[in-house]
Amino acid sequence: MMGKRSGLPFAAALMLIAPAADAKIKSAEEMKAGKAYLLVQVDPVEVKILGTSHVTTGILFAPYDPATKQVRPGIVALKDPVEKDAKRRLYLIEIDPGTWVIAGTGASGASLGSADTSFSLGSYHFEAKAGELVDLGVFEPKREESDNPDTKMNAVKLLGGPLFGGRVEPVPNRLDIRPRGESDVAVPGWLATKPLVHPAFVYGGTFGNSVGGLVNRIDGKQGRGRAAGEAAYLSKPGQPKVEPAAAPVPEAPAPETPSAEAPATPSSPP
Repeated sequence: MMGKRSGLPFAAALMLIAPAADAKIKSAEEMKAGKAYLLVQVDPVEVKILGTSHVTTGILFAPYDPATKQVRPGIVALKDPVEKDAKRRLYLIEIDPGTWVIAGTGASGASLGSADTSFSLGSYHFEAKAGELVDLGVFEPKREESDNPDTKMNAVKLLGGPLFGGRVEPVPNRLDIRPRGESDVAVPGWLATKPLVHPAFVYGGTFGNSVGGLVNRIDGKQGRGRAAGEAAYLSKPGQPKVEPAAAPVPEAPAPETPSAEAPATPSSPP
């Protein structure tokens, strides 16, 4: 599940192709009719290294072509949230209308905490139309725990690493998504009056790991063998799951009907 890193660190490469979101939007008057807007809460990653800490990380979104499986330079939800609560952040991101994919996590706040990860092995893509305010729900990045002892931190590695070259091997992130609840970061009053659109997340958006770094599926190990094309309204409470359309079953050929030819007339009497 882990991929090799490119020569350029993932966070640096990610920032080259995906600039951070523009300055914080402070009023509904600043929202443009020809653009689409993503509303997403990003919770910190919980890291257990000689205790528990919480590390903020960015989420990368990119324009996506499901036919060619190509991504174009996107945007990182990282700075200037419209609201925050401790290390939980609520972002309002301006994008061009079209199909977008949740491309990965990046620009972590701690080198040992949250490995920058591309979800190139399988992610969700969704549609965003001009004028829409798309509620993506709450994103909870999590470290994909491993049985490999080299990924575990202990006092010897922590204290001896700088002297003897010891290091903790990174593990990729995955991303849990859930609907927004009453205990989550409150939407600003000027934005709460605008209607929200709850998109269908379509699973299986694969693409090249063009920025290097670790790779994973958006849902990690549990996504192995999951059917591409499955869709669900993950961010709308009470919305039933949407299954992909079944492929048409070809009809069986009709049995041949025996011809009703008249019996042959004998050429001579027996």
